[in-house]
Amino acid sequence: MNILVFGATGGSGRAVVARALDAGHEVTAFVRDPSRMEAAPRLTVVAGDATCADDVARALPGHDAIVISLGDRPKPFDWLPGRRRAASSRVCEIGTRNILAAMPSDAPPRIVVVSAFGVGDTRETAPWYHRLYLRLFMEDLMADKERQETLLKKADPDFLIVQPVALTDAAASGRWTASTEGAIGRQQVSRGDLAAFIVDELTEGRHRRETVAFSG
Repeated sequence: MNILVFGATGGSGRAVVARALDAGHEVTAFVRDPSRMEAAPRLTVVAGDATCADDVARALPGHDAIVISLGDRPKPFDWLPGRRRAASSRVCEIGTRNILAAMPSDAPPRIVVVSAFGVGDTRETAPWYHRLYLRLFMEDLMADKERQETLLKKADPDFLIVQPVALTDAAASGRWTASTEGAIGRQQVSRGDLAAFIVDELTEGRHRRETVAFSG
């Protein structure tokens, strides 16, 4: 497959790129700063901003699948009330809107979105302490992902929303829990396992127009 990854320099995006290349796919990494992406065989790096519709429209043609792993990295003390408004972003919402607008109507690529457990379909099933943490420290990012998911559910293309619990850089274990009912196993899961699940889904398509809670 020819896979386009938005947010390719983030932790999850890098893991997806590496896994897809290992599996023999062609990968395009869409990044703001190409210098942050190491060269590799079968990897094309495209500079652009997901919130710029023209950048997205130029990058999208010719791809069989799209992975959206957008989201601003929280900075220290962004959770403080005075900092929260300045730190708020709509990159997930705007980027996804631009991607959907650029999709061809005849044969739209499959989309897999990295969201977060406790958003949308799992908002009420997440443990109370998990919901409290998100509300206190990641409220703006979660609101952005809520709007992103709403856009996808109203759109026509085939999609999968993956909602991982806390992500780590531990080695991939090859074992995970992927539940359409919002059930989770361990409270942490490695980005390597998340990437393996996503790349498998791109080729096998077991979950279509669904939300999957993803945990260790």
